[in-house]
Amino acid sequence: MRCLAEGRKLSARAVFQSRAGFSNRVRDSRFAAPDGSIVELATFPGMAHALHGFGQFAAWSVELQEADCVVLRHVHREGEHGCPWAFEAIQLIEANADGARLSMRVVNRSSRPMPVGLGFHPYFNAQEAEAETTTLWRHEGEIAVEPTTERPASRHVREADGYTRYLSGWDGRATLHFASGRTLALSADGALTHVVVHCPTGADYLCVEPVSHVSDGFNLAAQGVPGTGIVVIGPGSEIRASLVIAADANPAPRDGGAA
Repeated sequence: MRCLAEGRKLSARAVFQSRAGFSNRVRDSRFAAPDGSIVELATFPGMAHALHGFGQFAAWSVELQEADCVVLRHVHREGEHGCPWAFEAIQLIEANADGARLSMRVVNRSSRPMPVGLGFHPYFNAQEAEAETTTLWRHEGEIAVEPTTERPASRHVREADGYTRYLSGWDGRATLHFASGRTLALSADGALTHVVVHCPTGADYLCVEPVSHVSDGFNLAAQGVPGTGIVVIGPGSEIRASLVIAADANPAPRDGGAA
């Protein structure tokens, strides 16, 4: 695809995943629905927590395929993967001369209100990322626990020891810097007010993940924790999000030397 070709021009590997249903983890693969019933979710064998929504388990139909764009649809039936709601997830992936635009919407096709979250999971071989946020969440084993009063870092450097940072109050903008001196700009819309910066131990990549809610948001919201980002949509309603990824062809030298 053209978007991957543009990534090679940047000498920067970029891989994109999308999450429909929820982002990140749900503690112990269970949570309380808005009506008080307990939902038990399917997860990978040997994993205690449900991870990254349902689209990864299922086939997506190709609704449209052109040279520079593709539309994908996932139809989720009630009860699949332990999720009692029926919904549809539609993705639009567009490539252009500057990069790509990723869009997603999730529609509640069931007869009762549905809690939902969504997001994108791009990861890059960037050296560091800059992102302005207001809140850092404390977490235990990739599960968010509560917001902290600690001022979040705005600069996130790839480190050998690795880290994960759950951040909210994000302004929707991030800039990634690569060893070559090139840059990549991320621009997310208003639904994506949270971002996860994840640097796996020993990995050669950095994840900057625009999402609508914090890890384990379903359980935290049910407990009354504010600011989780979880929304509840009624029958026939939907939530939308989009992310623009754009290359900077002529970035200013970061060290004052030649580009």
